[in-house]
Amino acid sequence: MNHSYSGNSSKYFIFFIIVFIFIFFESCSNNLPVKKSLRTSFELINQDSSKISFPDDFKGDITVMSFMYTNCPDVCPMTTNNLRMLQEQLKKDDIKGVQFVELSFDPDRDTPPILKKYADVRSIDEKNFQLLTGNKKVIDSLLKVMNIYAIPSDTINYDNGGFTYSFIHTDRITLIDKESRIRKEYKGSIVDEKEIIKDIESLD
Repeated sequence: MNHSYSGNSSKYFIFFIIVFIFIFFESCSNNLPVKKSLRTSFELINQDSSKISFPDDFKGDITVMSFMYTNCPDVCPMTTNNLRMLQEQLKKDDIKGVQFVELSFDPDRDTPPILKKYADVRSIDEKNFQLLTGNKKVIDSLLKVMNIYAIPSDTINYDNGGFTYSFIHTDRITLIDKESRIRKEYKGSIVDEKEIIKDIESLD
């Protein structure tokens, strides 16, 4: 009887070890769980008028993506600046294989030359930073996939023929892994640089 009990104890011990190992590695792999896989390809153009297929052209790299329009007076410039500073910090830390993308949800006004000027004014290093625009229907479809809302708001017309306009929109930076899967989302205008770098390193 003692021999039988010892054998059963060994079996239970091995079973619990296996369960522990499974739970441990499963929890490690789920630090940044997959939120969504991006399966559809979207044909866009960048600030240099080059054709871009998103997300296909970014596979194999980690992508940090935000959403903006160049006439935005507050949130968008803050988000763009956060991406620029993050880009600079990754260079200092010698972390490679990261692409930065900003998608305009105002393609009628945000043409490639406008996006180019937007990047130049903000001293963006365009080696791994692309600003995207394109057909409005394509962009609207992509925004829907990314769960981003951009609703036209007030337009003010002036006597001299000028006008101002605005969007009520989602304030977000999205982290996409090398397999085109959304892994984490952040508030774009106040993102914690250290947090996102840690998350990028966890995907590398």
